[in-house]
Amino acid sequence: MSQRPPPEGRGLMDASLSLQQLPNGVRFLSERVPGRRQVAISVTALRGSRHQQSGENGFAHLLEHMLFKGAKGRDASAINRLGERLGGTLNAFTDRESVTLHLTVLAEDQEAGLDLLADLLLEPRLAAVDLALERTVVAQEIAMAQEDLEDHLQELATQSFWGEDPLGWPVLGKASLVRRVSARRLRAFHQHYLASAPILIVAVGAVEEDALARLVESRFAYLPARPQHVAPALPRAIFATRHRRSAHARQAHLLWMAQASAFADRSHLMELFANHILGAGMASRLFQELRERRGLAYQTYSQLEALSDTAEWTLYAAVPPEKRRATQEAIAGILRALMQDGPSAEEMDWSRAGLRKQWLLGQEDLETRMARRVRQLAQGGRLKSEEEILDSLQQVSAMQVQEVFARAWAQRLEWTVVPA
Repeated sequence: MSQRPPPEGRGLMDASLSLQQLPNGVRFLSERVPGRRQVAISVTALRGSRHQQSGENGFAHLLEHMLFKGAKGRDASAINRLGERLGGTLNAFTDRESVTLHLTVLAEDQEAGLDLLADLLLEPRLAAVDLALERTVVAQEIAMAQEDLEDHLQELATQSFWGEDPLGWPVLGKASLVRRVSARRLRAFHQHYLASAPILIVAVGAVEEDALARLVESRFAYLPARPQHVAPALPRAIFATRHRRSAHARQAHLLWMAQASAFADRSHLMELFANHILGAGMASRLFQELRERRGLAYQTYSQLEALSDTAEWTLYAAVPPEKRRATQEAIAGILRALMQDGPSAEEMDWSRAGLRKQWLLGQEDLETRMARRVRQLAQGGRLKSEEEILDSLQQVSAMQVQEVFARAWAQRLEWTVVPA
């Protein structure tokens, strides 16, 4: 296993941080955090829903479910018993750019924990009898998401925003395709998925680096060479106004979406500030104006989802149907003011303090800290020190935030769902 030089950036990295790479391209990052008795470990395959082919929508998410149904001679019950014996949390998730398996265990169980994750990802049994049951479970999960109007509206907006490109496909998948997939087809998908997926292993906490590095090499070195992680071609975002009536709706649901910068782009930090000010908390403009001052909405917020090559910036409000137009005008006014005048000095001050403390508090949670390292490597390509991140927060100016609003919200998608 080769050792990479320290990443670039001010302050370099703590001596507790080590990034190594197998000859086949599998990467292993360990970060030893003093004073901890546990280790958070993840194994990430950098292929997600956007890397599926036509006719495979939902296969990545279904595969994630099936990994836990049996692996390396263990059935689902045996896997669950082992997880309970280790005493930690064992879970997985699929998003548009990756599938991640992760767990947190005591330091004494870190090798057993990583070995279990490797079994699940590399040697699942993917049996037809298990698939027959799990197809129904995943189809139910898809149906539940569609019955939640807020989730369903987010899905509709994302599909409208990216059109037919896989970036706009629902991560959970298309129920009709999930119900028909065979075990043979899913096994072929798994083999192709592993053959083409860059793999990233991250361990954070009371890490025994040498022991885990040896285990990584013994479990992953035989895999074919990993390609460089390259995102598919980015489609052109579609900006339009959409309207739908729903018999399930009791309120008017408003969702606006704009395009923002990739995670590694220097503008991403400015956009985090802007999103914080727009609608990320109770001091934000959306919450203060729509709920506190005008009583238009009980729930309103904005969120920023950054990917390796782009980002979606979404704002949402649920209001009584008769207040829909007033709410739309209020939201447009909020955005117009931020685009023209930018945030106030007070807003910059509480946003800077809030983002700093949120980041520091997150560092105290090993799973959050692990997820941040995964994201830095998977989407940013470079590790950053605590000093560099906190220093960057101090450098963001009100003018930069204003420019972000003016650039991102000059065009937008507007979706509205109202009662039928």
